[in-house]
Amino acid sequence: MRDHTVRARLMGRRAFKAVMTMLAAVALFITSALPAWAADSVTVTFVRHAQSEGNIPGAGIDTQVPGPSLTPLGVQQAAQIAPTLAANNYSKVFTSTMVRTGQTAAPMLAINGQTATANAGFNEISAGIFEGDPIDSGIGRVFYFLIPLTWTLGLRSLPIPLGEGGNEFEARVNGALDSALATGGSDPVIFSHGATIMIWTMMNVDNPDIGLLLSHPLGNTEQVVIKGNQEDGWTLVSYAGIAVNPNPGLATQLFVNFRDLAVAPQTAIYNVVQAVKTLNLSTIVNAIATGVVDVAKAGVQFVTKSVGDIVNAIVGALPGGAQASAAATKATAVKAAGAATTSLVAGTEPGTEPVKQPVKDTPDSTESGNGATDLSDGNKVEPGKSGSARHTTSVQSASDKADGSSASAGDSGGSAAKSTGGSKRSSQKAAA
Repeated sequence: MRDHTVRARLMGRRAFKAVMTMLAAVALFITSALPAWAADSVTVTFVRHAQSEGNIPGAGIDTQVPGPSLTPLGVQQAAQIAPTLAANNYSKVFTSTMVRTGQTAAPMLAINGQTATANAGFNEISAGIFEGDPIDSGIGRVFYFLIPLTWTLGLRSLPIPLGEGGNEFEARVNGALDSALATGGSDPVIFSHGATIMIWTMMNVDNPDIGLLLSHPLGNTEQVVIKGNQEDGWTLVSYAGIAVNPNPGLATQLFVNFRDLAVAPQTAIYNVVQAVKTLNLSTIVNAIATGVVDVAKAGVQFVTKSVGDIVNAIVGALPGGAQASAAATKATAVKAAGAATTSLVAGTEPGTEPVKQPVKDTPDSTESGNGATDLSDGNKVEPGKSGSARHTTSVQSASDKADGSSASAGDSGGSAAKSTGGSKRSSQKAAA
C-alpha cells in the first residue's frame, strides 16, 4: 500500500513537471510571436529616375541592364531636382545598376561631393515575356502591371512568365536594402525605378494605400519616404509628396493581417526550395524548421493582432475619445505577457527623429509633363501635357502627426514583428 502511494506521488510529480514544461514551451512560443524591443528606426527615401528613352511614346518595355539612358528632358529633370535633394544631406546614396538611375543621381552627387553605391537588388522588376512589348498598346503592358499588383495583395507566388515572382522580387530588394542599411547610416537615399519602388513599398508597409498607387503612379524624380526597420516593419510616411496617415483604419489593419498570414507559408516554401538548390542537408533542414516556426507564429500573430485591432476600433468609436487609452492598454498587456513569460521560463525579473523633406520634380513648364508612371495606362509620357494633380501636404506635417500619435500607432498597429480620387492623369505617362 505504501509503495503504491509513493508510486502515485512520483507519477503525479512527473505529470506536473510535464505539464509545466509544456506550458512554459507554449508561453515561450507565444512570447516570441509578440512584439520585441524595437530596433533602431531609420528613414529611407526612394527616388524614381528621371525620364529615360524607355519612357517616351512608342518605346518598348525595357527592364534589362544597362537599359536606356535619360532623354534631354530627363537630364534637365535630374539637374533641376538635384539642389533640393542635395540640401537633405542624405547619409549615403545608392542606385540600381541601370544607367538611368546613376545619371539621375549624378547632379546631386556633384553638388555634395558624394559617391553612389550601385546594387542590382534595386533594379526594375523583370518583364519576362513582356520585355520589348509596347508601353502604350497591347496586352503585355497590362499584365506587366497586374501581376506585380497581386503581390501587394499577398499573392507573392504568382510569377511574371520567364520573369520573377513576388518572393524572388522581395528577396532581392530586401537583400539590397539590408546591405544599404548596414552601411548607409540613418537616412540613405536610393535611386531606383517606378515599379520596384511602388510594388515593394505596398508589399511591406503597415499602412499601405493601394488606391494611391492606382490613382497616382509615381512620376519621374518623385519620391517615396518610409520609416522603420527590417525587423519591426515599415511605415509609409509620404508618397510623391502626399502625406500618408500612419494610423490606418480597421479595414487596412485587417487587410495587412490577412496579407501577412498569407505571405508566411509562401515565403517558407520559397526558402525551402532555395535551400534544396544548395544540396546541403543542414541548410534544407534548417529552412524547413524555420518555415514551420514562421508559419505557426504568423497564425498566432494574426489572431492577436486582429482581435486587438477590432477591440481598439470598437473602443475608439465609443463616446469620450478612448482610442488612445485602448492602445495604451494593449501595449501594457503585451509587455505584461512578455514579462510573465520571461519569469515563467527563466525565473527572472523582466528586466523620433525628423523626416527628410521629399521634393517634387520640377520639369520645364513649357516642355515637360509630369512623367508619372502609369503601368496600367501603358507607361507613357508626353512632354507638354500636365500630369496628375498633386497634393501639397508636406512630409513634415506627416512626421508631426506620426510623432503626436506614436502612442497609439506604435502599439495598436501590432505589425512590428516582421524578416495606393484620384489624380487626373494625362493620356500618356512614363514607363518604369
